[in-house]
Amino acid sequence: MGNRKKKQNKRKADRIAPIIIGAVIIICCMIPVSSNLFGQTGYITEITGVERQGGRLDEPGRPNSYWWTVNYEFKMENGGYYTGSVQVKGDAISPQSGLKAGGAVRYIAFAPKFNTPGEGGLNGNFIMYVLFIGFGVFMIALGLRKEKPKKMSKLN
Repeated sequence: MGNRKKKQNKRKADRIAPIIIGAVIIICCMIPVSSNLFGQTGYITEITGVERQGGRLDEPGRPNSYWWTVNYEFKMENGGYYTGSVQVKGDAISPQSGLKAGGAVRYIAFAPKFNTPGEGGLNGNFIMYVLFIGFGVFMIALGLRKEKPKKMSKLN
């Protein structure tokens, strides 16, 4: 009897884990998609900081590359200012982010901390986030599927 209970609990855990993972993936990916699709456009007023992160990345075809964090301040449509940051790859001396004063930033009006540099639209990052949202939906569907009843064999 105790063994059956353990199996039932394991089946519940096997069903709950994909639902939780799928929900987390969807929530994390909806933020950049929402700012891209429904966000307002602000403009970078200044680059407030640039810092190289970690050591050299040994990537084939891209020698001497590093991760950089670029901090910026942008002006919102309501006239307020907010800060943001983005991580980009660059070489040993420059982040090569392409960010400059006057560049566009998309942000969510009620939560400007969720912002992303750029004009918005269908770029590679946007499509990647949409694919991950689809994967999150798949994970939830995997967790919600009903178990097929086991077939009983006839003992004649």
